Amino acid sequence: MEKTKLDVCICTHNPRADVLRLTLESLAAQSVAPSTFRVLLIDNASSLPLTAADLAPLARRGIEHEIVVESRLGLSRARIRAIDETRGGWILFVDDDNELQSDFIEIGLALIDRHPEYGCFGGKLVLPEHLRPVAWVNPFLPYLGIKDYGDDVIVGDKDEWGPWEPAGAGAWVHRRVLDAYKAQSLQNENFFKLGRTGHNNLASCDDSILMRGAVRIGMKSAYEPSLVLHHHLSPHRFRFKYLMKLMHAYGGSHVVLETLLKGRQTLPDYYRTDGAFYKLLRWAFYGEKKKSLAFAVAQVAYHFGARAQHRKMK
Repeated sequence: MEKTKLDVCICTHNPRADVLRLTLESLAAQSVAPSTFRVLLIDNASSLPLTAADLAPLARRGIEHEIVVESRLGLSRARIRAIDETRGGWILFVDDDNELQSDFIEIGLALIDRHPEYGCFGGKLVLPEHLRPVAWVNPFLPYLGIKDYGDDVIVGDKDEWGPWEPAGAGAWVHRRVLDAYKAQSLQNENFFKLGRTGHNNLASCDDSILMRGAVRIGMKSAYEPSLVLHHHLSPHRFRFKYLMKLMHAYGGSHVVLETLLKGRQTLPDYYRTDGAFYKLLRWAFYGEKKKSLAFAVAQVAYHFGARAQHRKMK
């Protein structure tokens, strides 16, 4: 594969200016030479369009950068635009609230050289020190893009979710996987039901359909704990109302994901009748109550979302 600059792509919609600055400053502070990579910022229909001034930290370091406007709202559409605008062998996707460790790119490039079998990989996503939510929020953190499976490398080649599957934040994705993702977007209109559309639509599972493509083309996914970034989540995402809405949306997104990957899904028995459904809800609630009462309620919200989506797709 032709040696080109690494493409670092940031897909953003109405970012928090101070946090985006942290993201860009962390890129400007990378241990590799500025000529090693370029930064492409996909402005996904922000109310106040981003300008060159917003990318000043990159300009000061002499890092090549560009803003591309994608007017069709949605994270999946922004990612497709990033794929179309790049030609390199890999994309490093960085969220607009990620602060990369200074050796993040150096380590990632070394992993690419050592592991030609990798189709995608990512690392630890941790909260910064100033963000410490109350204890009942902790079970929700994996659903909010916080990921730490310890200090051992985990590699997977199964067509199912596992700890080897990287989150979108800080994910390195091979061009072959990117091409497969784009091709899939053209095959089914439900594809764009996955992933956020603005700040109000909390659809998810877009990361999974991207990363799962690695296994489907005979490559591997990996969790590489030497890669570390701080995820500067907005504190409003720790609120009960937001988390219930998130988990309800996640239930629906999971059904869409399974349909896209495996074909039309039959309605599970536990969703067919009200009696079976409420028995499932009791089991889900009491099974997770020990983690936190809020998380138990969220499992109920998840199943309501999944059941509703199953019925929509009949």
